[in-house]
Amino acid sequence: MTWITNAAADPPATRRRFLVGALAAPLAAVGAACGPRAAGGTAGAATADREGAVPAAEALTKGSPSVAGRLLYVGDANIWWWEKGAVRRLTNDRVSRQPAWSPDGKRIAHVKIDVSSSELWVMDADGSNSRQLTQNYNQALTRNNWAFRPAWWPDGSRLLYLSEEASNDLMVWQIGLDGKNRRPFLTVPDGDGGLDMPSVSPGGRRLALISYRGPGLRSQVWTYDLPSGPLRQLTEAAEGAYDPVWSPDGTRIAYVERNKGKHDLWVMGADGADPRPVTDTGACRAPCWSPDGQHLAYLSMAGGGFELWAMPAPAVAPLPARAAGAAPAEQPAAPRQLTRDALADAVSGLSWNK
Repeated sequence: MTWITNAAADPPATRRRFLVGALAAPLAAVGAACGPRAAGGTAGAATADREGAVPAAEALTKGSPSVAGRLLYVGDANIWWWEKGAVRRLTNDRVSRQPAWSPDGKRIAHVKIDVSSSELWVMDADGSNSRQLTQNYNQALTRNNWAFRPAWWPDGSRLLYLSEEASNDLMVWQIGLDGKNRRPFLTVPDGDGGLDMPSVSPGGRRLALISYRGPGLRSQVWTYDLPSGPLRQLTEAAEGAYDPVWSPDGTRIAYVERNKGKHDLWVMGADGADPRPVTDTGACRAPCWSPDGQHLAYLSMAGGGFELWAMPAPAVAPLPARAAGAAPAEQPAAPRQLTRDALADAVSGLSWNK
């Protein structure tokens, strides 16, 4: 459960060290023939044709959510694309992490890690035409910098990301797609634990992110009104909350809450109202909304290693009570497992586009 015990819920003194180690740690125990497969597919199919799609998985069963669109994830230390029950590998360098679709679905921002630095890159949707945006590597180790968690601006014109270039803690920076105009975007006092997991609201008016500024130095979900604030704490989870992501209409935020060592998905209003649990397996991370807001994808260790799952998003309001003698209301479809043997990287999360 090392991956689930996320540093986002730990004190800031260990958080950044964990993040760097989790990103850089090689999956040495994984053989090349153990690539991911779609649920119901053939083990190792991903290596049979490195540049082609894995044979399609079995059709979704009756009552399961219809999962449309393209999901990005990191499995076996590379970026993969899931679509219609099949998976396709986009990178083969074993250093690419944290992929994020551009709003138009034509490009993918991601991170490439080195021993003591990491860089922001952008590539086309098919994995071609990779372009490096940052220059964080330096032969002098003390001058190396890190870049993490790229997040697209809603119009696709720039990226937000995390860096400690001018601080000890991670802060939010921005950069143009040409690598220019790189500068701090949002900072807090150094020593407060920094910021993490930025998510831009669909209208570009607010950020959801993680801060450690509250009591106990636990991670909590905060929002920041652009352009000048204020920062507002939304969660008060006793053991921490993390992985916030906006719904496509900007009215809700999905996130993960840790409680008694268990990690489950929750959904709340954009103002923090009406928080409700969505899963109860205790081993979930990385919620991601479908483009139409009707479904949530996430990573779960319910069966062992992290796999992709999807489920209908909860209703905005609880279902009304059923009148005596009335027919039972239709129950929401059960969660659906989308991959097997994916070796998914929970820190890298998921990204969903049409």
